[in-house]
Amino acid sequence: MPRILIESIDDPCLRPYRELNQRNLTRESGLFIAEGDKLTERLIASRYPVASLVAEPSQADRFEPLLPLETPLYVADRKLLEATIGFSFHRGVLACGRRLPGAKVEELTDGRSRADGWGSRAIVLICPDVQDPTNLGSIIRTAAAFGCGGVVLGCKCADPFSRRVLRVSMGAAFELPIVESRNLADELLALRQAGFKLAATVIDAAAEPLATYRPPPRLALLFGSEGHGLSPEWLAHCDRRLTIPMRLGIDSLNVAVAAAVVLYHCTA
Repeated sequence: MPRILIESIDDPCLRPYRELNQRNLTRESGLFIAEGDKLTERLIASRYPVASLVAEPSQADRFEPLLPLETPLYVADRKLLEATIGFSFHRGVLACGRRLPGAKVEELTDGRSRADGWGSRAIVLICPDVQDPTNLGSIIRTAAAFGCGGVVLGCKCADPFSRRVLRVSMGAAFELPIVESRNLADELLALRQAGFKLAATVIDAAAEPLATYRPPPRLALLFGSEGHGLSPEWLAHCDRRLTIPMRLGIDSLNVAVAAAVVLYHCTA
């Protein structure tokens, strides 16, 4: 498709991108926004269809050869881009992707670690209630980095395809299976029936110190919300409770940091 020059912030072609700092496209829209050149490249290389791309002229030259012929390429100057999305923007390119049906928990129960050479251990992350987009983005990126088979999200979690989550995760959600659960208790039962052991991460001196824990071949790790941790409802599903001992009066770690520490131990 030829380039389409955009000269007005009110152009209907820009509707998915407009005032991106004030609102995110909802799950119901069927769309999401990838921000910046690296994330746009990863979107184009992924299985997710690209609905459109909007770029400064120099970035349009770069990305035009990468796009399918049917994908609209909108070209706008930087001032118009910034006026459209509502914040200062220096990356020069945005892409609008089409959402695909989310993964099912059954897809996670028979897969190995995605990282070659790490044996047959399978690890899944469970987040019942991680609402902060930055934390969720970091968790998804960490899960991908350590070869997890996927991430299961409770219904209160942030949208894994929101702009900030995608930006922080660097597009890991394009490759890592993510289950957006409507009934997390059922998902946990399915994992247990597939031979996964469920381990809760908690702040509790009576819990098992992470350093002494030996992970089983199939492991589902549960991480709680930023403010309140795991509720009794989710703790009741777990076989073990793990804790990261801390010093100097520090009572907790950021949930994304904790996930990285626990995953390093469980995959080492």
